[in-house]
Amino acid sequence: MMERKRGRPRVETTMDPEWVNIIIDAGKQGHHITRFLKDLGISWETHRNLLKRNKTYLEAFHEYQKQCEEWWFNIAHQAMVNDGGTKFNSRLWQIIVKNKFRDNWKDDKQIDITSMGEKVGDLPPVQIEIIRNNIDENKE
Repeated sequence: MMERKRGRPRVETTMDPEWVNIIIDAGKQGHHITRFLKDLGISWETHRNLLKRNKTYLEAFHEYQKQCEEWWFNIAHQAMVNDGGTKFNSRLWQIIVKNKFRDNWKDDKQIDITSMGEKVGDLPPVQIEIIRNNIDENKE
């Protein structure tokens, strides 16, 4: 006979199946992650641990992200369909999606700091000569 462990079971192994629906519904409504964390009664730390340790939670979170991204995309799409986007704050929308969906919405700016194929750090140091003006300031 196995001895029962003391203490409450870890949330990573005893996740309520209804959590999947709560997480995905939050995505379908475009809510921020904090909405379902609050509804589930879990902290950011528990959320991060669940992502690492619970495959069902991770899959639900990925579906949340897809649903949420679609919701935000549809907001912009609908604004364009309705009135050509004249009343749509595209800059705010851009900031939100770039922060919320970093992997899919980002500006890729790559700056190549080379000179003739050589890295700038490999070039000889730049020498600067300072020339002082010897005008006597006391003369009028």
